[in-house]
Amino acid sequence: MARLNKNMKSVSSKGMKSRVSSTKDLERARDSERDLLKGNRSKQKGFTLRSILELLFQVELEDGEAESLTLLLLLYTLQGVPMGISASVSFILQEKGVSYAEQGTFSLASWPFSLKVLWAPIVDAVYFRRVGQRRTWLLPLQACVGVVLLYIASHVSDLLGEGDALVQPKVWPLTVIFFFTYFLLASQDIAVDGWAITMLSEKNVGLASTANATGQTAGFFISFTGYLVLNSWGLVGLRGFLQFWAIIFLFSAACVLLKREKPSKESVNVVGAYKEAVSILRIPSMLPLSFVLLTRSAAFAAAESLTQLRLLDKGVPKQHLATLSALLTPVNIVLPVFVAKWTSGPRPLDPLIKTFYFRAILSFGAAVLVATTPHDLGHSSIPWGFYTAVTIWLSIYSAAGTLHFVSVMSFFSRISDPRIGGTYMTFLNTISNLGSKWSSSAILFVFDAISNTHLECVHLEDGHSLGVCLDTEEGKAACRLQGGKCIAGDMEFYSLVTMSVGLGFLWVFVMRKRVDRLQEMALSAWRVSGTDDT
Repeated sequence: MARLNKNMKSVSSKGMKSRVSSTKDLERARDSERDLLKGNRSKQKGFTLRSILELLFQVELEDGEAESLTLLLLLYTLQGVPMGISASVSFILQEKGVSYAEQGTFSLASWPFSLKVLWAPIVDAVYFRRVGQRRTWLLPLQACVGVVLLYIASHVSDLLGEGDALVQPKVWPLTVIFFFTYFLLASQDIAVDGWAITMLSEKNVGLASTANATGQTAGFFISFTGYLVLNSWGLVGLRGFLQFWAIIFLFSAACVLLKREKPSKESVNVVGAYKEAVSILRIPSMLPLSFVLLTRSAAFAAAESLTQLRLLDKGVPKQHLATLSALLTPVNIVLPVFVAKWTSGPRPLDPLIKTFYFRAILSFGAAVLVATTPHDLGHSSIPWGFYTAVTIWLSIYSAAGTLHFVSVMSFFSRISDPRIGGTYMTFLNTISNLGSKWSSSAILFVFDAISNTHLECVHLEDGHSLGVCLDTEEGKAACRLQGGKCIAGDMEFYSLVTMSVGLGFLWVFVMRKRVDRLQEMALSAWRVSGTDDT
């Protein structure tokens, strides 16, 4: 009897194994058939928009998602275009001999991206239901940017003072116009970020951040490096370039009009959103963190805001600087992947503190580059050694800056209250961006104030000195009549960069323990509700 039972169990076990084996075989056959059908479908379709995007992003898109992702790439790319144009205008202003205080004034134009938290709840909550939550804003915003670019194009000669050596660029009108343009773009960014969440499927919603980074980088590259290089070859002028992108913006509005938007499932309360932002500000640990964020960029402001302008003063062609900046794009895209293992974990700000001294010392390289800039760069053979040194310094310095940025962003992700994650992250990013913007603008005003007593008139063509330049409108006009421009002396720049290194060391000495305490706080210290969500 026992032997019979044993035999029956053996037969039953073999039968089960056989059924499992046949089931697995059946599943393999189905998978093979599915793959074969997919391969046949791909062969029949050839290269389609969907297949190209799936190959580029290494994902599987759902039906209709390829068109949505393409629209996101277009919208994010267009956001980067006016940013690149404003950077090109800044270079043109420097060549026209505007003061560093006027450069500081023009730098205020980019502040709306650092202040968009102030009106983000309005963009989220106010809309026409029949039009759609995001299209309500995107349609007029895209059209407005197009109209503004057409206006700039029609007045660009007058605004930049072209055609008359005695006419200075109108910096304040330029600042107001570009400030309004940045305001429109920041509002568009709010709407596009929100639309991306519902436009893409749940499994592919992460592609929105990739489209954002890729699109804005591409837009900035095209309108900054692309324009300056094409302009140096005589292929395009600023007026025609602006008109072209104005038409593209109007075309994008038509694309948004044709794209259907899913109806919003939840209503957003404007007052409630503002109350959430105020509740974040009231968190006790937020005050010391804000102090850290608002001061951390001050040590690097001189190197980052003045170096390229000083190189332009020394005669380095603007298209060369634009090309060098473009070479850093791969570094900024790839580096975050490699530093993730250092910035993840419970102490993401450690890499920032440990490399702060190094970045501060590295900023002194800006003074070395300016001091060793060859003369007559626009007319002599290309000094490959100098440009190699500039590229190496920019690459290392940019890598250090990217490491600090990723470190701070990782800390934000760790402490954000998941109940109001979007508002929380926007608030923290606003404080961090303000720290960068105020120091960048302030250093331009400071440099102008301390350098006005030592101005030199240099020839625009070969950079040789034409004598002392008086800090008056008449003195600057006399310099322009000789075919030159007034530039500040080098000693003031060297002094500011050297002081910045000392400021960096002082910042670490004062802030190290504060940063350690911030990282050691329990997550409950960062919660609006006061409870630990871990």
